[in-house]
This record gives sequence, C-alpha cells and structure tokens, in this order.
Amino acid sequence: MRPEQQSGVSRVEIDCPLAGVLAERLRLARHDLTLQWLDRIASRVSLDRNRVFPTKDLLDHVPLLIDGVADYVKNPAAEIGVDMPVVAKAMELGALRHQQGFDAYEILKEYEFLGGILFEFFTTTVEQVKEPCEKSELMACGARLYRAVTIIQQTTMTHFLLLADRHVAEREERLRVFNRVISHEIKNRVGAILGASTVLNELSEMPSSKRADLEEIVLRNAREMRNTVENVLIL
Repeated sequence: MRPEQQSGVSRVEIDCPLAGVLAERLRLARHDLTLQWLDRIASRVSLDRNRVFPTKDLLDHVPLLIDGVADYVKNPAAEIGVDMPVVAKAMELGALRHQQGFDAYEILKEYEFLGGILFEFFTTTVEQVKEPCEKSELMACGARLYRAVTIIQQTTMTHFLLLADRHVAEREERLRVFNRVISHEIKNRVGAILGASTVLNELSEMPSSKRADLEEIVLRNAREMRNTVENVLIL
C-alpha cells in the first residue's frame, strides 16, 4: 500500500498533473466551448440565438463560468466561493433567465448541455495529452468537472428561484392591494345604493326633484359597480 493511501489521502488529491493539463486546455478553448453552449441552448428554447445572451458584454463574460470550472478541476481544494467572479456570473445568468421567462427545467437543461460539452471536450483532450496518468486520475478529473458544473448550476438555480419567489410575493401583494381597493369600491357603491333605496322606500312623500336625485344615485352607483365588475372580469 502506498504511503499516501495509508494516510487516508488519495494520490489524486496530492498530485494530479493531468488535472492541470486539462484545466489549461479548458481555459484555452473556453470561447469555442461557450459558442457551442450557445448553439445548443438556442436550438432548444424558443429564443433567437442573439437573445440567449443578449449583450456582447454578457457573452464575453460567460467564459468566466468555464474558467471557474477549470480552476476547480486543477485544484478542488480551492472551493468555488461566493466572492469569486464565476459565482457572480452564475447569478447574473440566473437573473437573465428569470427576465427572459425561462423555467427551472430549461435552466437545468442548459447546464446539462454545458456538462455534456465539457465532458466531451475532456474525452477528446485526454487522448491527446502525453502526461502519464492512472485510471483513478481520469475518474478524479471527471468527478471534479461534474462537481464544478453542479456548483455553478446550483448557484444559477438558487438565484433564479430567489427572484421567482420574490416576483410571486410581489404579485401576491399587488393582488391583496387590488382586492382591498375593489372591495372598498364595491362596498361604497352598495352603501350608496342601499342608502338611497331606503330613503325612497321609507319616504313616499317627497319632492319629485329629490326623488329624481335619489334615483340617479341608485342608477349611477349601479352602473359604476357594473363597470367595476366588468373590468375585473377582463383582467
């Protein structure tokens, strides 16, 4: 048994030259990989290709996600933290997808595309590198890649769901305010109708002009209440 295995630390964690090579190749290919990802997403969702990443600035920063993956593949001890640029970009992507009306399934699907593209890249690249490696190192690099993509995916999804929950809460509050306004409006109209009707019913003897005024109150408030109900039904 090797000394590092006896100490409970795998050789891959101590020395994995293959991981460094794959990480560097990943960084060099990040723009091409980003475009592959863009094409896959555009073919999946009902958005024009230019709207998937609607600004050049955003598209130019997407490779930071791949840089973050490469950093983790090279050194998994350096966890992807909240203060890292890759996390900010993952959150930015979540905000964009929320604004574009994506659903959670579509976000999961686009990260499935990203993972597939990166694994395919690793599979092709590992055949080209000359550095010696063991099977366990290949498995470790694959595991690091999977975990890195998963962390970034979770960051995007968490921010997306946070915005979605906030949107639902804001909509519910608007509905509560709307209900209060409508209830107040209808209550006032009904009160005016009942008041005028009561006077008309109890006072049979009154000037015709006064009766006409009360009847107008009933008719006007009834019409306004009907308009309010019709407007609500249109919404």
